[in-house]
Amino acid sequence: MGGNMNADNLQVRQRAVELLEAGVGRRHLARELGVSDATARQWTRAYAAAGAAAVLNAGSHRRVYDYETKLAAVKDHLEHGKSVREVMVKYEVPSESSVKAWCRAYKRDGAAALVNKRRGRKPRDSEDAQE
Repeated sequence: MGGNMNADNLQVRQRAVELLEAGVGRRHLARELGVSDATARQWTRAYAAAGAAAVLNAGSHRRVYDYETKLAAVKDHLEHGKSVREVMVKYEVPSESSVKAWCRAYKRDGAAALVNKRRGRKPRDSEDAQE
């Protein structure tokens, strides 16, 4: 979705926040707004984890979590039996997929997989620049 959220989608998200603030469940939310159950579940969890802003701004910016936060979240889920939702709320992670991705990476490659890697193009070597 990125930064180009259309007005209709924003209105639906604003209505979703109103309903969530009123305490409705995800099934009622899905019916009322005409969105899929999966979307309603995602918005409900995002709201529980990080409030209205998480629903309104979903996908508009990417938050980077430090290694310690990711490791603690993964251990809470995998070793201490906390649900993904409990982990989302505790660490204010509005995206269920982020928590699940961290857990998959940890299971596959261990704690080193949670270290933040530099994104984007690699810097050029000074030797390459002189050629």
